[in-house]
Amino acid sequence: MNMAIISGTLNGFCGHSLSEQGRVVLMDRVDIKFLVPLALLESCLTGLRQELTTLDLDGRRTFDYDTLYFDTPERRLFLDHHNGKLNRFKVRLRHYRQSRITFLEIKQKTNRLRTVKARTLLSAEASPASTISTFLKGQPALPAARMQPALFVQYQRATLINPAGSERITVDTGLAFHSPDRRRSVALPGVAIVEIKSDRQAAHSPMHERLLEMGCRAVPFSKYCVGSSLLFGTELKTNQFKPVLRAIHGLCN
Repeated sequence: MNMAIISGTLNGFCGHSLSEQGRVVLMDRVDIKFLVPLALLESCLTGLRQELTTLDLDGRRTFDYDTLYFDTPERRLFLDHHNGKLNRFKVRLRHYRQSRITFLEIKQKTNRLRTVKARTLLSAEASPASTISTFLKGQPALPAARMQPALFVQYQRATLINPAGSERITVDTGLAFHSPDRRRSVALPGVAIVEIKSDRQAAHSPMHERLLEMGCRAVPFSKYCVGSSLLFGTELKTNQFKPVLRAIHGLCN
C-alpha cells in the first residue's frame, strides 16, 4: 500500500482543523502503540469512518515529518530506555515539512508510565545550537552540554481524533532511519505505527478495539530506539528490543 492509497482511504473520513485538534494536544498522556501491516491498514481505517475524523489542511491529509534525535556520545538516553529506567527522556528536533516549522521537544516517560512532553518553537532567526542549549539547561536531569545528533528519522503521518472523547491517534508510514552523517540508512516499507494517545486509559477506544479485532497487538515501540538498533545494532546493547525487531522483520519480509 502506498501513500496514495492511504490518502484515498482517509478521504472517506470527515476532516477536522488544527484548532479542533488543539483540544486534544495531550502533552501529558498515556499512550499505546501497535505495529500494523500495511496490508491491513486500509480495512482497519475504513471501519472507523463513522467514529473518527482526520486532520485536513487545504485538502491534504498526510504530512511529512523530519526528526533529529539527540543523545550523549555513549548513548545514555538509549541505554536508559533499554534498561527500563523510568523518568527517562528523549530529545529531538521535529520539523513539519508542509508548514515549515520546527520544534525542539523533550519527552519524558515518568515513573507513573505517563508521557510528558515539553517543547519550544525554533525560530528562523535563532541559532539552533543556542536554542537547544538554553532549553536543555531547564532540564537538570539532562546533560545538556554533551548532547549531539544521534539519529535522523523521516515518515508520513495522518492524525485522527475521536470527537466523542479525549483521544488522538497517529498513523505513521514510510519510516526511514538515517545516521546523522547519512552513511547508514534503513527503511520500513511494510509497516505502519499506530499510536493511541489519551489523557487516561480509555474504557472505550474505537481504534483500540478495531486493532484487537484484526489480531494486532500492542508493542513497545520507540522510533529512536528501534532506528538506533537497526542502524547500530552491532555496536549497541539491544537485547530488550529484539522482540519488536523480530516483529518488524516479519512484516517487512
